[in-house]
Amino acid sequence: MKRAFVVAGVLMVGGVLGGCTENPVTPTPGQSLFITGQFAGTFAGTTVPVRVSGGECVGADLRASVPGPDQGTITLTQNAADVTAIIRSETTGLTCRYDGNASFNGFAATAVSCDAEILFQCSTGQSRILRPIGSTFTATQNGATANGTVTTSYNIFSFDAATKAETPVAGMTIESQFTAIRR
Repeated sequence: MKRAFVVAGVLMVGGVLGGCTENPVTPTPGQSLFITGQFAGTFAGTTVPVRVSGGECVGADLRASVPGPDQGTITLTQNAADVTAIIRSETTGLTCRYDGNASFNGFAATAVSCDAEILFQCSTGQSRILRPIGSTFTATQNGATANGTVTTSYNIFSFDAATKAETPVAGMTIESQFTAIRR
C-alpha cells in the first residue's frame, strides 16, 4: 500500500512539474532567433590595398606605389542569415555581387559575379587586362560603420594590337581593407 502511494506521488509530482515547463518556440525554416536585418542598407566608403601578390608588372607597380584609397559603395541586403552585397568601385568601374551568411555582428560572402575588366598601364609602358576570377568579402558592423576585407584574384593578359590576340601573363591577388559608413 505504501508503495502504491509512493508511485502515485512520484507520478503526480512528475505530471505537475511537466505541466510547468515552457513550450519552446521553434523557428520556421530560414528564420533565426538571433540574426536580424542589421546589415541591410547602403554604405559608402573606401578600400585600401594592403597586400598584393603576383601580378607581373601590374603587381610590381602596385607594390612599389602607395596606392590611394578606392572610393565606392557597398549595398547590403539581408534576409534572415542570408546576406547579399554589391560592391561598386568608382575608381576602376568594377562591380561585384556577393552572396553569404551573417553571424551576430559580421558576415562572410563570396563573389557570384564581377562585371568588368580593368585596363592597366604598367610603368614599363606595357598594357595589361585584369579579369577578376574570384573574390571574398568579410565584414563586421558596429552601429553605422562596417569594416572588413575584400580579397580579389585576377588573371592578367597582354594584348597584341597587331594580331588582336590576348596572351595570359600572370595571376594576382589583392587584399584590401575597407571602412564604410551607412548612408
